[in-house]
Amino acid sequence: MCSGRAGRRRRERGSPSRVCRGIVAGGDAARGEKAAIRARAAALGFEAVGFARAVMPPERQAGLREFLAAGRHGGMGWMAARADERADPRVLWPEAMSVVSLGISYAPEGDALASVGAPGVGNISVYARGRDYHDVVKGKLKHLAQFIAARGAGVKVFVDTAPVMEKPLAALAGL
Repeated sequence: MCSGRAGRRRRERGSPSRVCRGIVAGGDAARGEKAAIRARAAALGFEAVGFARAVMPPERQAGLREFLAAGRHGGMGWMAARADERADPRVLWPEAMSVVSLGISYAPEGDALASVGAPGVGNISVYARGRDYHDVVKGKLKHLAQFIAARGAGVKVFVDTAPVMEKPLAALAGL
């Protein structure tokens, strides 16, 4: 599933996409810096870029606590074990000031739905047809991180692997 406008466009066409995030510390980027980061991200193939402060609103933190207290996380004990980090990116990385959220399609070439419903034809889920998106996207994120680090900011790169609430952060970034 995907967040943001780019993801909606991809889903409408039957292609999966993924919003991936990295937390950037070292100061809020000025407009010129944001424009440079957007341009570099676009050159790397990212379709959506957004920026937000590395602060989770209190209502989102409360929502997470209620979700966990109600046991709605099921057998995913790791969610409760790292709830403080999940609720506030600055618990994970105290120096974090900004979040850069990115969206990119990882759909395979061709029409992913062409064989759906064809008699006698098996189908493999679209997400499993190509390389693992974690690897594909992380490589691109590392290139972007080098670009940002060269501009003087500390950078951490995550592709669905850190205990942060990625969708709310992406929403705060406008995706």
